[in-house]
Amino acid sequence: MQRRDFLALTGLTAGGLIVPSFFGKAIAAEQLHSTLDLGLKKRLADAALAAARQAGATYCDVRIGRYLRQFVITREDKVQNVVNTESTGVGIRVIVNGAWGFAATNQLGTADVARAAQQA
Repeated sequence: MQRRDFLALTGLTAGGLIVPSFFGKAIAAEQLHSTLDLGLKKRLADAALAAARQAGATYCDVRIGRYLRQFVITREDKVQNVVNTESTGVGIRVIVNGAWGFAATNQLGTADVARAAQQA
């Protein structure tokens, strides 16, 4: 292997491993079709709404998202690697005393979501 080929291959591999980690955790292709449990979504939304109401919010909306990304790493005309990633999070908007507030978290625990709602 030539030095140039070695450097190109190691750079490509490092980029393929590092870049997707910025956009979520890597998952297997079989997990692409799975969804968040409906019961979990309801518990998270209820926790956020209760915390917002307790903090004096007159309006609150909760958005629970699961975001999928797919990276196809190529070199010349060949596919070198395919990486699937996912990230999840909760965004909460509120109106308190006529002012908008927003907070988000990527932690899917009811206490974490309630804390984000209070922060909003």
